[in-house]
Amino acid sequence: MVIWIVEDFINALVEWFKGILSDAIINALSTVNSMLSGSLNNSEGDGVNSIFNQFLGDPTSFTGASNGGGTSIWTTIEALSNNVIVPIGGFLLMIVVIFELFQMVIEGNNFKDFDDSIFIKWILKTVCGILLVSNVFYIATGIFAFGTDAVNSALTTLFGGGQFVDSDIINSNEFRDTLMSQEVGTLIITLVISFVIIIVTFVLLAAIIVVLASRIIDVYMYLSISPIPMATFLNKDWNDIGKNWLRNVLALAFQGFFIIVALAIFKTLFNNSLTTMMSGTSTDVVMTMATLLGFIVAFIFTMFRTSSISKSAFAAH
Repeated sequence: MVIWIVEDFINALVEWFKGILSDAIINALSTVNSMLSGSLNNSEGDGVNSIFNQFLGDPTSFTGASNGGGTSIWTTIEALSNNVIVPIGGFLLMIVVIFELFQMVIEGNNFKDFDDSIFIKWILKTVCGILLVSNVFYIATGIFAFGTDAVNSALTTLFGGGQFVDSDIINSNEFRDTLMSQEVGTLIITLVISFVIIIVTFVLLAAIIVVLASRIIDVYMYLSISPIPMATFLNKDWNDIGKNWLRNVLALAFQGFFIIVALAIFKTLFNNSLTTMMSGTSTDVVMTMATLLGFIVAFIFTMFRTSSISKSAFAAH
């Protein structure tokens, strides 16, 4: 009789301890979900979504301030470009168009087959070159507008519900029952991994902000020098400079979209991991938590690779 009482007491104590561990794991995963959901949705006008809107929005209105106040960096870059780079771009354009005229003249069998129409072609190329150099800021803004629309549409599609993963799965009785069916040692290991996941999630959100900040700096770097590569755009011998500049601008415009694609993949993997954990075996619970941690670490590295991925997609270098 005494033995049964002791066994019941020990079993009750174990169940109580397992309940504490299970609730702690659920709370840890809920914290991770809340961090990602609260940071990535824009229902209250804050979080990474609003940072996406700042860093991936119209470069002409970016100030770096959360409330949109302050002087636009675009104004500073435009003044710097107009006062310093445009004269250099104009001089380079003059060299390019003169070189272009010389080529067009000697192409006709060393002046033997001379065609007056080459001057019309040269004048048209010169006018187009002047238009490109003088309006390069507006051209770049139009390119970034395509990338901004893609990012905003992707954010609405991915985070329109306001949650990164469905919290009902984490807080369900089935999920808690799965955890309660594990051994105490398994739950302790799972809880330790879940705490590590919380820390790594902080690093993940910081990585997103670092990548976005680096991208907007690159944007203004490319815009500040834009008149020079655009001056070479219409010459067949020099246009590699202008083409590569344009490819890099396209890569920067759509880098944000690749970040959203990575988020979409990670969101699906997170949901699948929770579903796998509900299968109930000890190996599934521990290994799935370890795999989820690996997914987050891999996603951090992917954030820093979105620039090279985007450049590869547009053949920029």
